[in-house]
Amino acid sequence: MGIAGAGVVAAVAAGAFLVGVAWEDSLPPVTESARPPAEAVDAWTVELKKAGEELPENWAVLTTEEIKGRYVSQRVANAPKAEDIDPGMARPAGG
Repeated sequence: MGIAGAGVVAAVAAGAFLVGVAWEDSLPPVTESARPPAEAVDAWTVELKKAGEELPENWAVLTTEEIKGRYVSQRVANAPKAEDIDPGMARPAGG
């Protein structure tokens, strides 16, 4: 690549950078709420009630990801076991 080719590459790279900077500036600012999303808390609460439990103390300080993780864990814990669905399903492997 000659000097002219290197100049074209540099100009394209600079143009791409400027477009990226302009696009990023047009995005709305990202904010974080102090409150966890109500939908996640509601879903978690339903799963806890199925297990006869309540939201733990200080649950409001958990992050959204922590709440989602606890919801999924509780949902798995509440899932029916094979033997509860069909006692014959829970056979030993190979039998």
